[in-house]
Amino acid sequence: MDSLLNYQNATDAQIWNDFLNGSKTAYSFMYGKYAKVLYNYGYKIAQDRQLTEDCLQDLFLTILETRERLGQTDSIKFYLMRSLRRELVRKLTEQQRFSNHPQQDIDFKIEFHYEPTWLDSQISRERSEAVLRELNHLPARQKEALFLKFFDDLSYDEIAGIMGIETTSAYKVIYKAIAALQKRIPVDLLTMLLISGL
Repeated sequence: MDSLLNYQNATDAQIWNDFLNGSKTAYSFMYGKYAKVLYNYGYKIAQDRQLTEDCLQDLFLTILETRERLGQTDSIKFYLMRSLRRELVRKLTEQQRFSNHPQQDIDFKIEFHYEPTWLDSQISRERSEAVLRELNHLPARQKEALFLKFFDDLSYDEIAGIMGIETTSAYKVIYKAIAALQKRIPVDLLTMLLISGL
């Protein structure tokens, strides 16, 4: 495969394998496909645009420089999100913004501004702000798990791998988050949010 177009229908395993074998096109395709997704996720953890951008650039530079030592993957998004999260937590810990238990200190913040028209076309501005408040009242762990499941469409196994928890814990965290939201958000609105991807 030698053009970006050829990768549109390729599997992640094929794209990753080509990248490992030195394909600059595969590398460019991965960047183009995942950079925005990774930034949106990383910013919710760091809440610092410059740090998020720096870690994202470092991630893509690192995988390029170390590709000969990297293993196989059949989910590039999972691999990159897990790596970015690890790097962000490491940097934030170095800045002493986290304690020795960084997972407890992450304040995962959900915002709607990166999809400016979707929510406005579905519900009023007042209701969207109310929903956002309720989402952000959830514990950070629950917000992050919900985001990964319903916005990034990751499996429970992938969510567990990214967050460094057991798969059964990922199920429990998401169940608790939905149960909490059901008490505060009308069922029709909650259903619409979850189906449409928060």
